[in-house]
Amino acid sequence: MSTPEKALEKTLAGLKLATGMQVSEIMTTDVVTLEDSELLATAARTMIENRINGMIITHEGAPWSVLTSWDLLHVSYLESFSDKMDYLRTPLRDIIKEPHLEYLVPEASLADAVRLISRHNQRTVPVLDGGKLIGLVSIIDLVKVYDKLILSK
Repeated sequence: MSTPEKALEKTLAGLKLATGMQVSEIMTTDVVTLEDSELLATAARTMIENRINGMIITHEGAPWSVLTSWDLLHVSYLESFSDKMDYLRTPLRDIIKEPHLEYLVPEASLADAVRLISRHNQRTVPVLDGGKLIGLVSIIDLVKVYDKLILSK
């Protein structure tokens, strides 16, 4: 068997393994959350301290929306044209105008995760079980699976 054929065979074997996986197998369970009453400055500091690009925002303790580093950048850019430059003291609920929470269940496939991420341009996806937040799947988690199952074999 030639080298390209071996590479294709390896890739197909890795894809077959990944296809049967559930998000519960790759999700991050140590999820960072903030309540919607917290300030934008707190969210920015929390993301930097935890080296994360997205976090779950809760409302009265329940998952409510996702805030990403892109959202922070967007707000800071828009506010840079404002006279008051006061946006870091703004509660998250005032930044997130239309809370929307696309989520996965633990039994969802990795294909489901990829579809949701690509369709909704949501790089961080909460995993809920009966409405309770149990984990988070990010693009990085999916890339790690790809690296482990396909590139590293």
